[in-house]
Amino acid sequence: MPLWFSNLAFWSLQVAVLVLAAGILARALRIQQPRVLLASWRSLLAVSLLLPLLQPWHHPQAAPAIAISADFAGLPLSSASTPAATHWHLPNLQTFAPVLGIVILVGIALRLAILALGLLKLRRLRQASSPISSSAESAAILHAVRILVSAPAEFRLSSQVDSPVTFGFWAPLILLPEHFPSLEPRFQSAIACHELLHVRRRDWAHHLGEEAFRALFWFHPAIVWLISRVRLAREQVVDFEVLRLTNTRKSYLEALLEFTNARPSLAAIPAPPFLAERQLVERVSLMLKEVRMSRKRLIGSLTLVSCCLALVIVLAVWAFPLKGAPIAAQSGPKTGIAGGVSGGVKSGVSGGVAAGVEGGISGDAAKGSSVDEPNVDISTIWTDTVKRGSMMRQVRGLGTLVRADGSTKLVARVTLPASMVVDVKPGQDALVETQEGPFAKGHVSSISPSASGDTRIVNVVLDAVSEGTSAGLKVDATINIERLENVLYIGRPVNGRQNSEISLFKITDNGAEAVRTQVKLGLSSVKTIEVLDGLKEGDKVIISDMSSVESAERVRLTDEKHLSSH
Repeated sequence: MPLWFSNLAFWSLQVAVLVLAAGILARALRIQQPRVLLASWRSLLAVSLLLPLLQPWHHPQAAPAIAISADFAGLPLSSASTPAATHWHLPNLQTFAPVLGIVILVGIALRLAILALGLLKLRRLRQASSPISSSAESAAILHAVRILVSAPAEFRLSSQVDSPVTFGFWAPLILLPEHFPSLEPRFQSAIACHELLHVRRRDWAHHLGEEAFRALFWFHPAIVWLISRVRLAREQVVDFEVLRLTNTRKSYLEALLEFTNARPSLAAIPAPPFLAERQLVERVSLMLKEVRMSRKRLIGSLTLVSCCLALVIVLAVWAFPLKGAPIAAQSGPKTGIAGGVSGGVKSGVSGGVAAGVEGGISGDAAKGSSVDEPNVDISTIWTDTVKRGSMMRQVRGLGTLVRADGSTKLVARVTLPASMVVDVKPGQDALVETQEGPFAKGHVSSISPSASGDTRIVNVVLDAVSEGTSAGLKVDATINIERLENVLYIGRPVNGRQNSEISLFKITDNGAEAVRTQVKLGLSSVKTIEVLDGLKEGDKVIISDMSSVESAERVRLTDEKHLSSH
């Protein structure tokens, strides 16, 4: 094995063992304090990267040349002309190592190029954005939050982002989606507080550093996972700081859910997103429960974790030592019985080891390697059962009550993406709600384009409203498009798009495991979607995010008593 390849492989194994142990200990001891976890994961990342400098390197001594004495000339020796038995074997690592090295370097170059393109895209987004008018209601809200957080940053609107984006060192900029001014003031203040806290903490610098590390160590899943833990802990720290400053838990949670459908293209931008889809469940669940641990217990847990990880590092370094260049050893010819015994022992040992290694590799190749199925805790997933019947197709959007032209009637002016308005027609029924619940029923009166071109304005005339209702009230409208009869449908998966084909995990073996299944989807609604192929009535599937096991074809389900069905 080439020395550089051996050291890279052994360092990778050392880090994998260390990160695995840290993840198990954090989960077993139930350490959930975001600030503690953020400091711990950052320290672990630093130790992993500095591990080659923190351990002794082994410098093996080169084997001396052994001469056979003339005293053994009379011993029977095997004929040099006798051919050795040949066995099929894999090409050695001298052949594979250069290829793997090239693959790693090409991957690093591509990742760094993507990072550079992302930075260029941020610059273009800044140039294409527009300032918020000082007379707008949003400007006053943002100014008040800026004073509360004590963080200088410029807010601008952009039609190219679906969720807030914060970046910049000396002149921090927060890009907001165009529909931000139409959100409720409580949502606006919660979102602005979150982004300004990122500015005050200078989190964009940390984010860029992590992107650079991810580019350099893209091939190491433990490093990638560790960086994801750092980012999750940082977002949780900001979440709790927002709750402390605003004391509006419900409004902040609703603000997070407003941006669950952000465009995936934003993932290529090197800036911390307001909401990463993979973090949603963990961030929301932590904010919904009280996280308390006594100071004494916390110190004890951290001491135990530190001692255990120190022991793990020692064992990993011992089991997978890094090696330097061999030290040359001087040796003279060995004669007599000593030389013969030494040569025989070394020949036998080296031959046995070589045969054992070669046999093990060829045996494994013949049998095929088996990969364990990953475990998934059922309490962390959402499932649904495929049903047959009628499904109401609906679209949903936010809007504002206004007075109809030349009339005293109130109209809900709702903004929807152009793609969702294709099947909306005048006369369709609609339900208009406020924060307190259902408000009034109505019907679509007209559809008109908006100034941006990417959205449409749908006007919903209210059939009847309670006295005292005035224009300007923020509402949420759900429009009934059509009722589909006798169709298969399920709850809409997190990555379920209309008229698409996705893979879902279908639960089998009485709930003990789930198998990846290709499913063809049809027409969609707000919360449900039509199933065209791949599933049958009564099948139970996982509809929550399963990207953590995206490489697995089958997973084991544990803790069935917590199975949650929707």
